Amino acid sequence: MLTLLSCGEGEVASTIVVDSTADTDNRDGVVTLREAILLASGELAVAELDAGEADNVSKQPGAESSDTIIFDPSVFPASDGDTISLTAPLPALSTGLDSIDGSQASVTIDGVKQTVECIVISSNDNAVKGLSIKNCLVGVTIQPGAQGNEIGGAGPGEGNVISANDQGVLIGAAGANGNVVKGNYVGTDAAGTAALGNRLGIVIDRGAEGNVVGGSSPEERNIISSNSGVGVVINGSRNVVKGNYIGTDVTGTVSLANRMEGIWLPAGAENNIIGGPSPGDRNLLSGNDLFGVSMSGEGTRGNVVIGNYIGVDATGTAPLKNLVGVVIDRGAQGNTIGGTGAGEGNLISANNDAGVLIRGLNASSNAVLGNQIGVDATGSQLLGNGNGVLVLESAQGNTIGGPAADEANVIVGSVAFGVLIEGSETVGNTVRGNSIFSNRIEAIKNKDGGNAELAPPTIDSVGPVEGSACPNCTVDIYSDSGAEGQVYEGSVVADADGRFSFAASVSGPNITATATDASGNTSAFSQPARAPIE
Repeated sequence: MLTLLSCGEGEVASTIVVDSTADTDNRDGVVTLREAILLASGELAVAELDAGEADNVSKQPGAESSDTIIFDPSVFPASDGDTISLTAPLPALSTGLDSIDGSQASVTIDGVKQTVECIVISSNDNAVKGLSIKNCLVGVTIQPGAQGNEIGGAGPGEGNVISANDQGVLIGAAGANGNVVKGNYVGTDAAGTAALGNRLGIVIDRGAEGNVVGGSSPEERNIISSNSGVGVVINGSRNVVKGNYIGTDVTGTVSLANRMEGIWLPAGAENNIIGGPSPGDRNLLSGNDLFGVSMSGEGTRGNVVIGNYIGVDATGTAPLKNLVGVVIDRGAQGNTIGGTGAGEGNLISANNDAGVLIRGLNASSNAVLGNQIGVDATGSQLLGNGNGVLVLESAQGNTIGGPAADEANVIVGSVAFGVLIEGSETVGNTVRGNSIFSNRIEAIKNKDGGNAELAPPTIDSVGPVEGSACPNCTVDIYSDSGAEGQVYEGSVVADADGRFSFAASVSGPNITATATDASGNTSAFSQPARAPIE
């Protein structure tokens, strides 16, 4: 039996030691986890315990105290531990400020047949750490209205292993705000190297706000991998997912694929942040069978994906592909991939079909800004994507890059196109200011009526750069060694007859141009013209 030391007078914290693997509530000289939770919630009083059980409790736990449930290491040794097999749902942590702490032992909670929610939190400011939780309907449930709870931790042994469940962690609906999930292995073993899976890793339900999955330090990182569905589902708003490895092992160099998306934001998810501008905020979203990040459905708006590595390993120098890096799908509007601030651009490379895919009706007013698409983290190695950016199936009014230096994307090394815009209803998509080069087929392709197949400019002479384009269109001038647009030189507006003249110096050796009309359609690149040799 673990000996408890009495706290000083006036302290309200109580410690309850679990020294049995049973799942009972009997007066039998030992304390089970079920009994410990009942004591912490005040549903079972110390006075009701027998002498052997009472020896496992310090002070007076209950609804008015902050209680810590720990585990006797002689019963749950850290070396190999033991298992508590549940026969019924455990009581909820219902009174707040309580913790279940298995960090100094090795404790497995087994839901046996995936029919129960194993750990349920219905109050505020609780903690669950250091446990292995398996075979549950939900490993850990934070119910609607429960706030400020912490699942896992950054200290030694505080992370949970939450695997082989239907859902790993569920953060419930309205009012389940300000909860933190950090330092856990969700879908893998405790080493973070073997696949155990859940169906869904972490789910944040509609109405839950201000929750954080991960953190900015390596100790706060969750490994969210090997789930048969999605790694992280965010139905709620104003939540943050940062600093995690999603789709890889603990080293970030080996794929442990989530079989669907790494992160999915379905209809109605608003103003969530995936990643962040500092290196510690970076999610590694790689090795997933479908998409690194997907945003889809009506009302999915205002979300930002910033500072992440998508499709590469943790070093940013080797491929670890997803099918597609980032998808913005039908109905999703006003979302941003990358940004104009320091560190906000994503590294999106080595993905099989595309780095970025924007598709479907009402997938509009989204922006792709400041990203490195197809290059490695050093900027010296081309990793490519199947296509750099695809815009398809009636997606309209989206923006890829911009004339300001911090808006421009680098789009390089694609197996097919740098940017492909396809379909007669896929119009008003603006592609400006980017560095697009070394793509195998073409830098910008408008296909089957995409962007109204706006005619590219014609360059008549260089020095100054003069030619013709659509009347009153904005003409962007580029330099390249071939027929693409590696260096953005600036822009000029064509006159009413379509004539333009760009007087600024250009670096060459070849000069190309695109045109963008008043509806936001951008053309393919013009045929290159040779700059004069000075």
